[in-house]
Amino acid sequence: MSNILRISLFILFAGSPTMLGYAATPDGQLQINIIDPATQTPLPVRIELTNTRGRTVRLGKSAAGALGNHFYLTGQGVLGLKRGDYLFTLDAGPEYKTQRGDFKIERHADDSKVVEMHRFTDLEKEGWYAGDFDSVRNAKDLPLMAQVEALHFVPSVAWTYDGKKWSESPRNIMLPVDEVDPQAAGRKLGAYAARVEQPGGTLLLFADEPMVEKPFEVEAGWSTEKILLAAVEADLHVVAASPVEWELPVWIATDELSTVALLTRNDYGDYRQGSDKGTRPRDTSFYPGKQGQAQWEQAVYFHLLNCGLQVTPVAGSGSGANEMPLGSNRTYVYHANAFSPEAWWRGVEQGATVVTNGPLLRPQVGGQPPGTTFSLGNGGQVDYQVGLNLASRDARVEYLEVIKNGETFAEVRLSDWVAKKGQLPPVSFDSSGWFAVRAATTEEQKYQYALNSPYYVESTEGPRVSRESVEFFLAWLDELAELPADERSASEAEIAKAREFWQQLLSEANAP
Repeated sequence: MSNILRISLFILFAGSPTMLGYAATPDGQLQINIIDPATQTPLPVRIELTNTRGRTVRLGKSAAGALGNHFYLTGQGVLGLKRGDYLFTLDAGPEYKTQRGDFKIERHADDSKVVEMHRFTDLEKEGWYAGDFDSVRNAKDLPLMAQVEALHFVPSVAWTYDGKKWSESPRNIMLPVDEVDPQAAGRKLGAYAARVEQPGGTLLLFADEPMVEKPFEVEAGWSTEKILLAAVEADLHVVAASPVEWELPVWIATDELSTVALLTRNDYGDYRQGSDKGTRPRDTSFYPGKQGQAQWEQAVYFHLLNCGLQVTPVAGSGSGANEMPLGSNRTYVYHANAFSPEAWWRGVEQGATVVTNGPLLRPQVGGQPPGTTFSLGNGGQVDYQVGLNLASRDARVEYLEVIKNGETFAEVRLSDWVAKKGQLPPVSFDSSGWFAVRAATTEEQKYQYALNSPYYVESTEGPRVSRESVEFFLAWLDELAELPADERSASEAEIAKAREFWQQLLSEANAP
């Protein structure tokens, strides 16, 4: 079935459906009904609406969740528009096929069309629940947006610490979502997050209850490390805003940080409105172009794993701070039963995650989710067979990679993977290490990929610790120490203490 649908306009009078969006002085109204043909029920969607010159059509404050080039529809209703030709793109989250088409606004037209959105996978039925760790969106629109984007966990930023004081987000962010929409039950939505933006890096903090007040008091001159420790003391979940925050090696050395945002608000040039101040810059000769930032962040993350550290990746879009749709960068967390915040965080702590900005990747090894540690025993080689479910709504997945200890162990064309009924080549270990699966697409404008949190393999000698990777972070600390005082929050004493941690880890290195 073609995904190009033509919709004609007809003028509505009394008894029309809910008004979804309204342009100033419209010439006509478009009745649109969007359904899931499998259930024959209305399906809410995200819509991008443009004229034939490619310019975004904005419908003002009446359009739900309007941001940049998109807004949200409840599934049936009316769009008030001026006369002319229009192009549309409809999305109902990454598990439905995108629909594109056009329509014409003419007076007294008497035609209408139902748009069918076709689901091609259902991750919730498999036990995978999606979340966006970084957003700043209006609370009243969150239930609709989360439903459209198939998100269960959306903690909006309620408070931001700028190095001097806490600032509360606008009231429309702080509204209790369950008061806005009782149908939001079964999801964790609303003002549960805070950002600490200091010279030297940014931390994301998450509470189990709405942050109606600032998370805790911060005294003048506190370093980000001290704030991190205070957050842990306050029973908050702490996430590094990216793997390239300047003070990351200091935070890791506290042994209180084990979660890092891998796909972040600063990855892509077209949407880049967030600040990357406080991050270690990439070498553009090694990580060039629009894909370079995401590749650099991933390379640093692999160095963390090669140091024998079990670090869980998560992802956040920054939607609201930039114009990316909610869930553009997302985290899937596996847990066997129905969604609950407690099960969600337990899955994160166990490393049962996949991060993605496109492909829907769900691996399992021996029936176990990512984050599992396998015991290698006293020697000999063990092969681990990766089973994989994969789907992609957007650009075609070009290849699959099995990553072993930060290097490509096997690269498999998608057609070969399909021929082998979803099995990848077994990955072999005779000593400690880690492995993961990465799926990349043919998209050229950004690095579009999915990556699971690693599976770990440990022998009786303990985790694999790479000398090269530990030395990478020791050199990082040297550069951090050389930064001007106003470009970092870490004190010389904190850097020196962190250096002791990494020197000790270097003494335990058992791999190149």
